[in-house]
Amino acid sequence: MSEVENQMRPRIAQVRSMCTKECCMYLCSGAYDKGFSTSIRNQEQRTTEAKDIRITRIAVVVSTPPLESAGFLGPTSYRSLMSEGVSDSDPGVADTDRTTYTIDPRQLDLGLKILDFLADNAQLVSGLVRKVYVFGRSPIIPEVLMFPALDMLWDTFGDYMTQDEPSRLSTVVRVFENSYQQVPRKFAMHAGELSHWISGKNVRWETIGSVIQIAIMGLIYMPERDVTQIDPQQRSKDEALAQMLEVIDQLLPLSNALPVVNQLMAAGYTPRLGNSLHVFTLRESTNTTSYGQYPGFIDLWQRRCFAVVYSMDKTIATILGRPPSMTRHYCVLKPPLDIDDDIDLPDYERSLQMLDSNGWNTDGKRRPATIVRLRFLLATVREEILELHLGVNYVDIEGKTSNILQSLQSIWDTCPSHMKYSPDMWYEQMPSQDIIALLSIYLDYLHSIFLLHRFATQECQNEKPKELLLVAKTILSTVLVINEHRERAREVRSDFSSIFLPYGLPSAELLATELLQSSNPLLGRPTYPGLPRAEVIRELTLYISCLSWVARPGSGNLGFCKKVKAKLTRILDQILDPSYVAPDSSGNHGGSSSDVSWAFPELLDSDFTINSLLHSDDGSNWDPGFDLFCGPVF
Repeated sequence: MSEVENQMRPRIAQVRSMCTKECCMYLCSGAYDKGFSTSIRNQEQRTTEAKDIRITRIAVVVSTPPLESAGFLGPTSYRSLMSEGVSDSDPGVADTDRTTYTIDPRQLDLGLKILDFLADNAQLVSGLVRKVYVFGRSPIIPEVLMFPALDMLWDTFGDYMTQDEPSRLSTVVRVFENSYQQVPRKFAMHAGELSHWISGKNVRWETIGSVIQIAIMGLIYMPERDVTQIDPQQRSKDEALAQMLEVIDQLLPLSNALPVVNQLMAAGYTPRLGNSLHVFTLRESTNTTSYGQYPGFIDLWQRRCFAVVYSMDKTIATILGRPPSMTRHYCVLKPPLDIDDDIDLPDYERSLQMLDSNGWNTDGKRRPATIVRLRFLLATVREEILELHLGVNYVDIEGKTSNILQSLQSIWDTCPSHMKYSPDMWYEQMPSQDIIALLSIYLDYLHSIFLLHRFATQECQNEKPKELLLVAKTILSTVLVINEHRERAREVRSDFSSIFLPYGLPSAELLATELLQSSNPLLGRPTYPGLPRAEVIRELTLYISCLSWVARPGSGNLGFCKKVKAKLTRILDQILDPSYVAPDSSGNHGGSSSDVSWAFPELLDSDFTINSLLHSDDGSNWDPGFDLFCGPVF
């Protein structure tokens, strides 16, 4: 990974919140269209001409009625009491109770730089965004909303680049005005109409932020040669990325100033918490939107937005070994429907009739909502598993473990067959990105079983149960399939440490430990008969070899893979030759063959930070080095 990409990693999590916010902004339960007015106040002399903005240092003041709900006041807040029983028709309320937002000269200057960049790079940005969706890496914003919004975005500019600066500033002011207006809600509104209200002449800073964020994702994973084909200026990836990073830094303070979620954008500066807090703030977690009050697709997208962030939260919590930020105690765990994103009102009821008793569509189509739904259902079980590992309630552990395992198996058994990964898929006419997505989901399912069995055997110091060993063997074998189809898999992504480390390493470590202890005559522990020793050794050898290439050069996980490779190599040498003592340049003794005290946490040194965990090189959408969000929907 280049130096520029490494510099981007802390920022991308911040910009990611823009994407979540734009998808949620319209869904916020209090975002009603109640009118809008603006006034321009001259700080040095009164004027209403945009051409005098920079000369006279005026500020633009946007005045709006108060939001019925800004999204972040719950029922226990004392401030929320002020809105109860108050109507705009009450005397004095509509005329006097208004909120003003000042657009200072610095914000105007930032906005001018952003629009100048967009107008000058329209072809590159548009091409990158479309590539992200075409290759199956569709972000949280559905294609049916993004593509029309992207097409209309350039209507904002027209002859923008030929205008003088004061005229371009008037366009900047219009974008600010649009961003402070409510997006109207109409029951009969369709997705294309919503695109009209957030793009084109109505373009908002959230829309621009989402477009640039997705373009950056495309810029990161695309090969250099493909980028130069799209870019009329023939810039290198690093040069184009550096310019987009600068635009990101300019967008963040503008997005922070928006009235609906301005307090919460600060949470976006915490990469792990930002998205989940946005969902809580916008009341996505309680799913308060009722069907019949708003367009049907709003409820679909609301569930999808919540499901994606909820699933991400559980994945990150598992990797970090820390409690999740979003728990089922404060959420309505209602999975997204397995129907198309662009469903309109007349087809909504007909689409519902296509769902089976388990909520899956019977048409056999693998759509983005299908993958989001399955990930979400598996994530609900993962939360219960995390409670076992990290919680303090130790009552009836055996019963809880058994119930969770049954729930997990029930979810997997009832999901459609076309959503279950099979090694045969590599030999079928199936897109590589779909295979990688299904493989990742399958590994997530197996890893949940692994975590359950490992928790149940924490007190078993002498012998590991066969269920744990067998699922570890299955995980390792599944991960290694990528090596066999490496060239095809690299059509989707360039870094596979996100699969080989979170899924492969715990299984490889467990199997290596088991073989090492069984090879020690002093312990007198035979290997489980159902575990083929020779095959496991071959797979461990192959896994160690793969650690040389799964993390691409410059990746934050490259050094970590080298450390894991050295540790596993030493253990494998001791398995094959118990008398072997590996040379240790670090000054630590190799130890006896029964010394298996090394483990995953020992390797999490100063190289491992939340930013290195979440840095962007995703083959799916964000592909951090760990690629927590692998799959075509994130």
